[in-house]
Amino acid sequence: MDFATKMENDKRENSYVDPSAGTEESYERIMHLHVLPQLEKKTSSQVTAADVEELYALWRRQGAMPNTTNSRRVALSGMFSHAVRHKGIRENLVKQAEKPANPIMQVDERALPSFDEISALAKEIGPRLEPAVWLMACCGLRIGESLGVFPEDIFDGTLRCPRQVARIKNSSGKYVALYAPLKHRKEGEWRDIPAPATLEPLAERLPIRNQAGGMIYPDLFRKSWDRALKRLGLPGYNPHDLRHKWATVTLSNGMPIHEVSRWMGHSSIKITVDRYGHLTLDGSDRCRQVIEATFGVHMLSGFPAPRVPGAELVLA
Repeated sequence: MDFATKMENDKRENSYVDPSAGTEESYERIMHLHVLPQLEKKTSSQVTAADVEELYALWRRQGAMPNTTNSRRVALSGMFSHAVRHKGIRENLVKQAEKPANPIMQVDERALPSFDEISALAKEIGPRLEPAVWLMACCGLRIGESLGVFPEDIFDGTLRCPRQVARIKNSSGKYVALYAPLKHRKEGEWRDIPAPATLEPLAERLPIRNQAGGMIYPDLFRKSWDRALKRLGLPGYNPHDLRHKWATVTLSNGMPIHEVSRWMGHSSIKITVDRYGHLTLDGSDRCRQVIEATFGVHMLSGFPAPRVPGAELVLA
């Protein structure tokens, strides 16, 4: 059985990976676009760790960013893990291959949209999608999460986020938008986020729907976003930049990074620190003050008093 046939069988069993509903469609796309064209002539047992490493090298040559390469690696690893569990092969070759470097890149706060640009985008994208822009900007939500907010989710200064909108393939093979658990969360879990009172008037326009009353999934929002950017003549901002903007504003104004990490729904605070740690309020100044207060008096006791510029003129 060749690699492509193996994948199709696993898809029908709906267990070749164990993704959430929102992830399954992206895994399938990764396999068809970026894995099978290179490996489909081999059976799964013929694929070697060297083949996997060559895939990583090919993706890099094609310009894939580290996070993109890692997402593709996860999908491929899920495929091999399923084959191991069902005795198709003895080991997961992805785990044997050298893992590609995937540094978490710091967010450049200077490259994010300004407050005026965000306001212009919210207006330009239209009244149906405008609430999503402000939910991402004011609460740090992901796109799918903003599309899954209901009026009752905003209460007493808190936004309870229990779901996201995901695009998946149904039993008839058609892609549809459905509600799914949050990223890094199980069914029924949620996270609470402080919500400004200015969001409350938007509640009457929730949940976000298209003109026909149907659900909108993230890719459709991105298309509307890109068209709005073009009409306004703005740089190629990503909707996710609104989430980055929220993190920038909260951290640079003194919010504790462990709280920000929890509100953003990161799987680990390390992700938050690596990506946004440089934005914490006055970190360098505070460090200098602490060291000066603790070590300074001891250092000065063993040295002559520091020379103050201009003191000679005063004595004269």
